[in-house]
Amino acid sequence: MLALKTYRDKARGVPDLLDWAALVDDGIVLGKSGAMLAGFYYRGPDTASSTADERNYVTERVNAALARLGSGWASWFEAARLPSAGYPSAEASAFPDPVSRLIEAERRRQFTTHGAHYESDYALVVQYTPPLRRNTKIQDYLWDEDPTAAPLSPADQTLAAFRKALDDLEDALGTVLTVRRMTSYTHVCAQDREHLRDELVDYLHFCLTGDDTPLNIPPDGMYLDAVIGGRELWTGDTPRIGDRYIACVSLEGFPGASHPNVLDVLEHLPVAYRWSSRFIHLDQHEAVSHLHRYRRKWKQKVRGFWSQVFRTQGGVINEDALLMAGEAEAAITDASSALVTFGYYTPVIVLMGEDRGQLLDSARLVSREVQRLGFACRLETINAVEAWLGTLPGHPNPNVRRPLIHTLNLADLLPLASVWAGLDAAPCPFYPEASPPLLYGSAPGSTPFRLNLHVGDVGHTLVFGPTGAGKSTLLGTVAAQFRRYPGATVVAFDKGRSMQALALACGGAHHDIAGEASRLSFAPLAALDTAGDLAWAEDWIESCYQLQSGMPPTPAQREEIHRAMRLLSQEKGPEERSLTDFLLTVQDEKLRSALTPYTISGPLGHLLDSTRDGLGEDAFTVFEIEELMGMGEKSLIPVLLYLFRRFEKSLHGQPALLLLDEAWVMLGHPVFREKIREWLKVLRKANCAVVLATQSLSDAVRSGLLDVLLESCPTKLLLPNEEANKGGTPQVPGPRDLYSAIGLNEVQIGILKTAAKKRDYYYLSPDGRRLFSLALGPVALAFVGVSDKESVVQVRELAASHGANWPFQWLQKKGVRYDHLL
Repeated sequence: MLALKTYRDKARGVPDLLDWAALVDDGIVLGKSGAMLAGFYYRGPDTASSTADERNYVTERVNAALARLGSGWASWFEAARLPSAGYPSAEASAFPDPVSRLIEAERRRQFTTHGAHYESDYALVVQYTPPLRRNTKIQDYLWDEDPTAAPLSPADQTLAAFRKALDDLEDALGTVLTVRRMTSYTHVCAQDREHLRDELVDYLHFCLTGDDTPLNIPPDGMYLDAVIGGRELWTGDTPRIGDRYIACVSLEGFPGASHPNVLDVLEHLPVAYRWSSRFIHLDQHEAVSHLHRYRRKWKQKVRGFWSQVFRTQGGVINEDALLMAGEAEAAITDASSALVTFGYYTPVIVLMGEDRGQLLDSARLVSREVQRLGFACRLETINAVEAWLGTLPGHPNPNVRRPLIHTLNLADLLPLASVWAGLDAAPCPFYPEASPPLLYGSAPGSTPFRLNLHVGDVGHTLVFGPTGAGKSTLLGTVAAQFRRYPGATVVAFDKGRSMQALALACGGAHHDIAGEASRLSFAPLAALDTAGDLAWAEDWIESCYQLQSGMPPTPAQREEIHRAMRLLSQEKGPEERSLTDFLLTVQDEKLRSALTPYTISGPLGHLLDSTRDGLGEDAFTVFEIEELMGMGEKSLIPVLLYLFRRFEKSLHGQPALLLLDEAWVMLGHPVFREKIREWLKVLRKANCAVVLATQSLSDAVRSGLLDVLLESCPTKLLLPNEEANKGGTPQVPGPRDLYSAIGLNEVQIGILKTAAKKRDYYYLSPDGRRLFSLALGPVALAFVGVSDKESVVQVRELAASHGANWPFQWLQKKGVRYDHLL
């Protein structure tokens, strides 16, 4: 007879260790024990930019949210630090010229050779175990149902109450954290079939195996333990699941006091891990009962055995036991106040890897860093499997290491702070899907930084910083990297010729407006083909009149402008519509007198009284306006208004970038002040990002535009300023006052003061905040921010003598090697 016992072994497998049973609702998993699980993704503020008061406020609000949970609840706060996505491939970008491709190749090489980069994701999974049915009989009599609604079963009542508690928890945490529920979603496979997937199930799969591959949910949603736990598990001092070894570092000793983000050092480690903070919540009466037991044990140790037997008052008093009994009494008082709740806390850092030796080295690194903070650590051996099982959301019973603490201390110990790495794709919905970020920067620690100007579909950006802090280099780098987007158009208004080398090297055009050798002229009235063209031309004439006369035109003068413009558009062709031709049709003497300076008879006729533009349709155009700015606002503003109009008409939905260096402060003139808000809105809708840069915050304040620009420009790039914390007077505000006016706190102002000039930049937007550097290599530095007079002359000479090959001659002249980047 065949012995079947060999094939009927009752040894347990991985699914037998797991409590996960079925997906019963959107983002809700039912356990074999009857417990329900739900999860959230969350992200806290950047602690490097937060004040002590802001950090304390976050922990207070998290404490208040967690204090609502009692017996039957357990929570797992988790920080998963994982290798960062690599630098975008060359195929992901569309650089149209050899120089911008060369700069990008250099940046990619620098990023990949800098070392491993890591990013952290944060999750909260909560579990609720409802009481036994026999313990809730009275509740059935008290349940007030809607008589018009269908009666709910006990299971539906419990599920509805759980969903309500999740909504309340999300609302409470959402006041200080960015919170999003884990939900179910539909996946369409290569065979065009739809499959149900769930973010919570995917996360549980990652926690168990270290694999972030999504899973398809079975049609009935059942047997998740087998679906998720289909891996082999080897136990021992260093367990292994599948091909990954597991190391668990447990925190078992705590400092005498805690403070917000006390374990923030873990956010900067160059290793991959999953930091799990399990907390088993207790009701108030249950917590007080547990604390009474602690107090009773310590009181028994205050005096010796014989002193207690004979009830004598003599003998030596154990001062430590007396102190511990007093602390237990204080904890009972805290629990009774209901301002905090108590529970059992189990922090474990889980590391997984295929190389056992490297894994244990990483575990020892984590242990050393945590011990430096005053915590006692243990690299689990005998308890390794139970410690690992206890970190799996939905498993509150494994792992005996669980000290009793309250929720305010818990909030200090949780991973509530984050290092913001930036979005991994351009957020603008008008760009091609999954477009790479604008550029990758360098930052302290092992977390990379990805710079995007856009917040949603708004890319308007303000750049503030003193002279010599690296503004020109930043603008040039942004312009060069923006060319990665297909069909991108870049137009820059420069001061000091800092973009001349880059524009010419990228095959663009550089126009020195009003320069000594410039022959550039404009025809503002040439295009009068549509009603919009006519309306703009009339408005432009009115602005020129107001600049010269100091007052707006009268209604009669507006009517005369309208009549003359209509006549010009009907009787003259595009090449016969000069300002002189326009004035010949104007009957108002004051209008003719005010507009004469802009004709060939006046000092600005060589710029504005032409019948044909000297501009082409280049994808990268730079206007040098230093000489033009020196001629005053009566000369500057008409030219800018026309060039802005021409740029606006060139927008057809392609990614576009407009850089204004210093010139925007002049736009505070009343002629333009009323138009700036609407103009920025129009450019946003046309898929154009506007970058406004200035070296003087005080000039920006005096322009009268700062409030409008702060509202319209969600992204700010701030340059280092060693006088950032210098105050002023109500009459003459100092840098500190001005930085405070744009929303910076004391810590952020301190960051600007200590940051390194020409290296560091501070990014600030509703999405996040981070200090970063551009990390430019020698190839990029050869073209970006080259503004010294000698280099400007050499660039012109090389461009004239070597044609399109001049950038490589320039690199050789500067001794920069680039062969390895081709």
